[in-house]
Amino acid sequence: METKRLKIAMALHDLFVERGELYPAEAHRLLKVMGHKTSYVAIQRIFYALRQLGLVEFTRSEPGKAPIDRRYYQIAAGMEDDPRWDSYPHYELYPSARLGALKYEFGTSGGRAKEYERKG
Repeated sequence: METKRLKIAMALHDLFVERGELYPAEAHRLLKVMGHKTSYVAIQRIFYALRQLGLVEFTRSEPGKAPIDRRYYQIAAGMEDDPRWDSYPHYELYPSARLGALKYEFGTSGGRAKEYERKG
């Protein structure tokens, strides 16, 4: 029997490999079936971080049941074996968010990691 992976990013990676492309609501449903207890908002945040890290890319949108379109994503070319899949994407993007990474004092947040800073 296969053991459950603890990291949601790795579980998402496996779903992307299996299905090709996903949208966040579908990923949330599938992760719940796999036994991961997480919220839809958390999944949206992970998708955002994965996009910012360049691990996934937007592929298409189509009308959904909600008043907004479903946005599908796939693993970006060449990122299938990237070691960041076996990490926590939010912490890769914002290192000071890690527990114990910073003794918090108002105004001391380091923001994004330098390599992921917004250009322009």
